[in-house]
Amino acid sequence: MPAEEVAAHYYVENNHEAIIDPDPFEMVQRELQRRVAGKNRHSGVHLLSGKIKCGDCGGWYGSKVWHSPEKYKRIVWQCNQKCKNEKRCTTPFLDENDVRARFVQAANQLLSGREEAIAAYEAAQAVALDTGPLEKEKTELLAELEVTAGLIQQLVRQNATTTMDQAEFQSQYDTLSERYHNAEERKKQISAELSDIAFRRGTMDDFIHSLRTEDGKLTEFKEDTWSRLLDYATAYADGRLVFNFKNGQTFEA
Repeated sequence: MPAEEVAAHYYVENNHEAIIDPDPFEMVQRELQRRVAGKNRHSGVHLLSGKIKCGDCGGWYGSKVWHSPEKYKRIVWQCNQKCKNEKRCTTPFLDENDVRARFVQAANQLLSGREEAIAAYEAAQAVALDTGPLEKEKTELLAELEVTAGLIQQLVRQNATTTMDQAEFQSQYDTLSERYHNAEERKKQISAELSDIAFRRGTMDDFIHSLRTEDGKLTEFKEDTWSRLLDYATAYADGRLVFNFKNGQTFEA
């Protein structure tokens, strides 16, 4: 990249992280982003999409219509890879109403230790989502980019106004250009890491908020509680359904 372009591409970013409000719209966006990010995870709008994993092959469950030509047609959920793998998956078909009822049981196990779960999760959040070192490095890199861009501009002006050995000029320019490029690439990496941390913080905040808003045991299935608390459930061939919650705890129901 020519020196003039390097200097022209330099700019100072807003170094302050955006505040994420725990509103329903943001929660939905994080849930959709989480689904898309998951390997082979269905990003559909149905509440079971991307939420049930096959205990045999690790694939995701999808919906299937039984007896479609008949008046008794029924929608069930099964592993999407059930008949595609060399070894047929032995995990069972699932009924949505049964999954809902079993989620209520698992969620109530989680809620019974709500205060302990919140305290542990907040402690883990403080450690895992500390952006201090990254913010400090990003600030240092911004200063490095500013200094390097200035040195490149100075070198270009010197070459334009005085007689310089062009081999020496090119050597100095290449060194400064590489220095600038390396700092810019690292800054991009840090920005991506900070964005990921902000996303994870939002997800954790959603989880804690949902725990705090549940007063007592669940008496019925709630879609927002399902979306906020549950990461995914794993179905096993013996009929077990293990619910993996977003704080890392698992409960069988």
